[in-house]
Amino acid sequence: MRAFLFLLLFLLLSWPAHGHIGSPNVFFDGRAGPYEVRVVIRPPNAIPGPAQIDIRVSGSTAHTIRIQPSFWDASIEAAPAPIGAVATASDPHLFTTSFWLLRRGSHAVRIQIEGSSGTGELVVPLQATLLAGTSIPPGLSAALLILVLVLIFGAILVARATAQRFAPASTGRAVLVAALCLIAGISFASVRWRTMDRNFRERLLARPIPVTATIRSSSEIHRLVVTPVDQASPGQGWDTLVTDHGKLAHLFLLRESDLAAFAHLHPVRRDAQTFESVLPALPAGNYQLYAELTHENGSNDTLTGRVNVPAPIGAASQPSWDLKNDVWCQSPRAVSTNAAEPDALDADDSWHVAPPPSIGSLQTQVSPLMGGGKMVFANAGDFVVDRETALRFAVYSASGEAVPLQSYMGMLGHAVIRRDDGSVFTHLHPAGTISMAAQQIFSGAAPAANLPAFPETSEVTFPYAFPQVGDYHLWIQVRVDGRVATGVFAVRVR
Repeated sequence: MRAFLFLLLFLLLSWPAHGHIGSPNVFFDGRAGPYEVRVVIRPPNAIPGPAQIDIRVSGSTAHTIRIQPSFWDASIEAAPAPIGAVATASDPHLFTTSFWLLRRGSHAVRIQIEGSSGTGELVVPLQATLLAGTSIPPGLSAALLILVLVLIFGAILVARATAQRFAPASTGRAVLVAALCLIAGISFASVRWRTMDRNFRERLLARPIPVTATIRSSSEIHRLVVTPVDQASPGQGWDTLVTDHGKLAHLFLLRESDLAAFAHLHPVRRDAQTFESVLPALPAGNYQLYAELTHENGSNDTLTGRVNVPAPIGAASQPSWDLKNDVWCQSPRAVSTNAAEPDALDADDSWHVAPPPSIGSLQTQVSPLMGGGKMVFANAGDFVVDRETALRFAVYSASGEAVPLQSYMGMLGHAVIRRDDGSVFTHLHPAGTISMAAQQIFSGAAPAANLPAFPETSEVTFPYAFPQVGDYHLWIQVRVDGRVATGVFAVRVR
């Protein structure tokens, strides 16, 4: 009976997602020509369906804003006509509109702005897909159950009345036949629903890709080897990847028992289904693995797995930390060759080992950094679910002076946000949740065309809205004096 109720709502209930886990909304902070903008896209509840987009223009006054979404491989000529966004009555700097997404896959959302400072344009990548079916609310479920019982009872009464009118002697048999037909119909609907649900989950549902993570050890180092769980499955190949922030893959390790160890690694691709990385000197234990990949069509994959990390061996391999300035190499082109077996850490690998903060009555506001410095969560107030905010962090030296931040893989900072039960995982940048590689593919722009210039500042800001109520941990990474520093914070979202 429950399956029959789900069948009634199957075509209406689904949720969108993108490369992150449990955080479907898209955030972007950057520039459209002379305009500073923040873009928030809320994908639809079903595809086809309308997505909502909010655009906030800071500083200069915008008069006209147009939105033009298109599928990743469609030309401008084949894209729908631009849609005008309307300024809200309460805030003339905030424009909003909606647009339809007609199919799953990567989309480019082009935004054109005209105003007091001239014209500006940018592209925000959007991945439209289905993440999960929503559950029926208890009240609606009860109402549907009552309705089904009334229909069954009514059908039996109709069969009984008809038999009494035309064949009174066969009334009992008619009622039995009607009941059997109803049972057969409900059983068929149940089987049909389960088949549709299985096909939906296997073919249409976007989920993190499970991977197998193993450790291969030599006399001096441990190597982490990552492969798909089902290497024979179509669409699992990693031969169409593009670099994002100069790397084919961004991989994160979190020790499951206490969250006391965190690593941000950049493995090399050995072949179309294998990544390898040298492990830093992490404490032994079971670790949750997350990784992010971007394909040449702008789509994103999130990989998940678990790995048992052994105790470190030999001398810890790490790059020289004498380099004070970043060398940032980034290309939106697919890499056609694979790399040799890694024997040292990537120059941008980083890891952090320290007892994590606990969540008390207040949010964690200060995190100690290596060397005696500290990172301050500048707006660690009360956070409300699905409320847009800007997470601000400032870095200070051991003497209390503000410390200027350096570029870390083309950004002022990187953030990892994880709900403590693992239902939400987001890799976030000051530019938002988008893939910079996907944006460059769609816009054909140079690597930093839509990013703000890096002023000498000790503060980094991340646009975000927590998608679920609950407890979260945040790992905020910045580069100071040539070294990566990681601040760890705990927040409760109400």
